[in-house]
Amino acid sequence: MGKYFCIQLKRLLRLLLPVLLVTAVLFGCLMVIYDTVSKLNDESEVTTKFQIGVVGTASDFYLQMGLKAISSIDSSRFSVELVEMEETQAESAMRRGKITAFVVFPEGFLDAAFRGDIIPLKFVCAAGSVGLVSMITDEFTQIVETMLIEAQRGIYGVEDALHSLGQSGSQVVNDLSIEYAEFVFNRGRMYRTSTLGAFDGMGMQGYLATGLCTVLILLICLVFSPMMVRGDHALTRMLCAQGRSLTGLVLCDFGVYMLGLLGIAGVVLAYLVFWMEASVTGMMLLKALPVLLGLGAMSFLMYELCSNLISGVLLQFFAAVVLCFVSGCIYPITFFPEAVQKLAAYLPTAMAREQIAHCILQTHDVVNTAALLGYGCVFLVCGVLSRRFKIAGARG
Repeated sequence: MGKYFCIQLKRLLRLLLPVLLVTAVLFGCLMVIYDTVSKLNDESEVTTKFQIGVVGTASDFYLQMGLKAISSIDSSRFSVELVEMEETQAESAMRRGKITAFVVFPEGFLDAAFRGDIIPLKFVCAAGSVGLVSMITDEFTQIVETMLIEAQRGIYGVEDALHSLGQSGSQVVNDLSIEYAEFVFNRGRMYRTSTLGAFDGMGMQGYLATGLCTVLILLICLVFSPMMVRGDHALTRMLCAQGRSLTGLVLCDFGVYMLGLLGIAGVVLAYLVFWMEASVTGMMLLKALPVLLGLGAMSFLMYELCSNLISGVLLQFFAAVVLCFVSGCIYPITFFPEAVQKLAAYLPTAMAREQIAHCILQTHDVVNTAALLGYGCVFLVCGVLSRRFKIAGARG
């Protein structure tokens, strides 16, 4: 058994240089993707404000005061920017994508409001606009509409009630108007924001980095296909006929395969540590081993199921793409339907990404680690059974 292990190790050493070169190319491509997406994410954070045009307020003193109060006091100033312009200018700016939408205040709007008559405003957005912008504008207009109508009902309801009792309601109405204004400007205290952990507490860039690391490991497994795919099992049959254990032979193959993965992963990790000027602890390395074991065993099983190089490469590649995509390694998992998210939580690729995240954050998840190790053992047992089935079929 020792000679067999040494023979497989020599095959690995002959393949090591080409594997390193291909891994360097794959790693460079993934780094370019990571850098590009990170820059796009940074740019999107700068332009998160939605610009809304406001038409018809230039000649009204009170509307000007209201716009200045919104721009300087109201919490909406952090997400919405109001820009005064003419209607033709607003239409042109919206067509060119400079503003998201615009609001038109009709002539005499404020005078009619003082009389208790709210003239409808005209809200204009791009035809057929869908997505996040339209959702926010719809919610924004509904909130404004509700605030105006309810405030009007409250103020004039109190005034009518006081008049019916023969009392003057001017001071009460003024005080109530101030309370409504304070309530609107302080509405941010009614709720609090919290991060739901969509990116494991790492942010978009950290989440993307862990996902691409998982993709890279599976692509490194793909590079070993010339060594791992076997169309002829004559050597295995001969050794088994001489009394060698089939399970021992498969374990030797898997052990050599894991040594290759560990060697390549060690080189990549060393470069990342040097590039990020980070420190690596022994505990981080131990927590990374289940990732290589789980994904390596899964790759080993797929190689055992194939009988030629083309089918082995195709199976590895498409399995890696599909599993990584569904697991949220390529695209954030929160954008998928809830059913897909629940399914992805049980996939080995999703667990591998989470394990890498725990390594970076220096946190612990015993269940996730145990699940990866369990996946590795199950895949390895299935690999032994697949080899046994092939040998038995060849004998028959």
